[in-house]
Amino acid sequence: MVNMKPSQSLASVLTIALQAGLLAHQSGAGTHRTSLIIQRTAKALGAARVEVIISSTNIGATIEWGNERETGFRKAPHMGANFALLTTLNQWLCAVEQGEANPEMAQQALDEMAQKPVHYPRWLIIILVGLSCGSFAALFGGDSAAIVITTFGATLGMMVRFYCVLRHFKPSVFATAASFVALLTTGLLSHWTQTPEAALAASVLFLIPGVPLINGAADLLNANYLNGMVRFAMSGVIVLGIAIGVSLALRILGI
Repeated sequence: MVNMKPSQSLASVLTIALQAGLLAHQSGAGTHRTSLIIQRTAKALGAARVEVIISSTNIGATIEWGNERETGFRKAPHMGANFALLTTLNQWLCAVEQGEANPEMAQQALDEMAQKPVHYPRWLIIILVGLSCGSFAALFGGDSAAIVITTFGATLGMMVRFYCVLRHFKPSVFATAASFVALLTTGLLSHWTQTPEAALAASVLFLIPGVPLINGAADLLNANYLNGMVRFAMSGVIVLGIAIGVSLALRILGI
């Protein structure tokens, strides 16, 4: 297929492609998926060739058409998982590739996606996370009291996690603080249950870094070894923080 000359400047095409990649990267997409989004966006808007580089905190691309070339980089700090945004971004990309959105419309849609607030309110996320940990306690064989205690402890732990994240504390700090509060609270109330082990084990599961571990494995399988190891290292830091918080809480409880 012969690429048509971009209707906008290469700089504009590059800006849109990098913005799409930035949204994907910050929403929990793996390295391979982020790279594909940047490449497909740039080519759909007229670029003939696209080279992409992605690290754990930066994304960059060089796009070409004929003798013209444009290079750009963006700072891309990790923001968490937002699968609803990834789905919307995929639909946007399909529309761009099918010619249903011109560059101006594509840019406007990206801006709207970036400014769209989180769908679920924070208080609802906190409650549901607590309930999920209570459900794990039930799966571990806990009785009704263990389920209630675990739900309460995990809810408080999630509140601490949000408090730390919103104040830009590092993962090691929020993991330590949240696991300490969750386990200490659950442990102090464990005399109400006949299955305290199930309650204690389930109270900190909301901190397990599932998305980084999955993306790290995907990166390694796609030969993105450096990014894969970075994601595993970040997961290891979070797990270490959980271990420290749990250890401190257990020492106070005398367990």
